[in-house]
Amino acid sequence: MHLQAKAMAQARAQTQASDQRALVKYLVGSGLGSRRHCAALVLSGFVTVNGRVAESLTQQVTHRDRIEVDGRPVTAQRSAHVYLVANKPDGHLSSVSDDRGRPTVMDLVPRALRMNGLVPAGRLDLHSTGLILLTDDGELVNRVTHPRYEIDKEYHVTLDGVLTPPGSRKLRTGVVIETGAARALEVRRLHEQSGYRYSITLNEGRKREVRLLFRAVGRQVLALERKRIGNLRVDGIEQGDVRELTGGELAGLRRLVGMQTVDRAGAVRQAGEQRQRQGPPTSGRRNAAGHSRRGGPAPGARRTDKRPRVG
Repeated sequence: MHLQAKAMAQARAQTQASDQRALVKYLVGSGLGSRRHCAALVLSGFVTVNGRVAESLTQQVTHRDRIEVDGRPVTAQRSAHVYLVANKPDGHLSSVSDDRGRPTVMDLVPRALRMNGLVPAGRLDLHSTGLILLTDDGELVNRVTHPRYEIDKEYHVTLDGVLTPPGSRKLRTGVVIETGAARALEVRRLHEQSGYRYSITLNEGRKREVRLLFRAVGRQVLALERKRIGNLRVDGIEQGDVRELTGGELAGLRRLVGMQTVDRAGAVRQAGEQRQRQGPPTSGRRNAAGHSRRGGPAPGARRTDKRPRVG
């Protein structure tokens, strides 16, 4: 019995030893960034292990340790991408960095969420405020920002005067601005708010488009706030705050831009469903092109199509 207990203890010790890794490697594995970036977080005192400031880059940790960066837990098994929404304040640039040292939306993101490749999906002017999406998912960035996918974006603006009914109609039917023809999907006055407050919805996002649209009908935008991107809303997010998208928000956004939520299990499931729709394969019989009923060429048959090989 004593020998058995000793053997079990040794096995546990070996498992724990194999699970250990240097803190800086753990942080890199969590997707926080390069080794240099993660090392800087540790040396600057932003990283804690089980509630205590990390001792060194080589401090040994395991998945059972509670590791936090700037108060946010991190794990070496993060999802493939990070998806955030921020309420951009006035005076922050919609860019990753600025060579003049001005604040950017990246300064709003907690250090634990600043992954390599994280960028804003679209831009707001320096003095515009409101909703901005940040992600390291390049395909989603492209689809949210490209006019081809026609994602609605709603803005609330304060004007220097009343927008006349003819001006409102011109915005909806189309005007010519610096970047070409443009129009709004919807324009309405916000009667429940004081002043000359209006809501305008577009399905593209050219530079300064909202301001240029109103200028084309003789009005000046004094303040602009983006309220919505597709199914994402700024409501409930204080200015300067950032939060991660919920699963439902992400799934809804991906549907809007025609992206499926693909994982390995889903791909296998889709392939199985496709095979079921096609019916069971039959072997042995060939058609005139030398293809079997399975859809591929017969062994030794010459390819008659010019499509490139895949796989």
